[in-house]
Amino acid sequence: MKRKALSTFKGFTLVEVLLVLTILGLTFSVLLTVFTRSVSFTASAVERSERLRRELTLFWELQRALAGAKELLLRDGRELFLITSGGERYRGVVKRAFIYRNGALYGYEFPYPAGSLDYYEEDELVFIGRFEQFELRAVDAKGSHASYEGLPELVELKLNGKVFTFKIR
Repeated sequence: MKRKALSTFKGFTLVEVLLVLTILGLTFSVLLTVFTRSVSFTASAVERSERLRRELTLFWELQRALAGAKELLLRDGRELFLITSGGERYRGVVKRAFIYRNGALYGYEFPYPAGSLDYYEEDELVFIGRFEQFELRAVDAKGSHASYEGLPELVELKLNGKVFTFKIR
């Protein structure tokens, strides 16, 4: 009698259980790989988007400052000083500076364009962003210049492998 009761018992064999666990393990490993790749792709997309946002913000700040430029001083392609009506924080004619050092770009704005054009207060510099490449050139009838004083026809910006050209007036 005991034999008959055991033979009618329905259950899973060890092979069947191991097969199901193997299939579940493979399924979860595929899902984990897909999830990891999607998170990685999203993170890199966010990083690219943030870099593009910084570049566009800088582009529009420079466009506005250069469009209203009354006086310009460019030093070594890394420092730009302006008297301009295109201020970001203050209304009217302001003194602005864009200073690139150690892979970072800083901005300076002062509401009164008095004193030396290239004077700025170190503790008043505002961090704009990190850029792998930042180089300004003034372009006039005589050519392209890394250092320039006056109002050139164009200002060319090389930023992270892209080239932007700004027309002055």
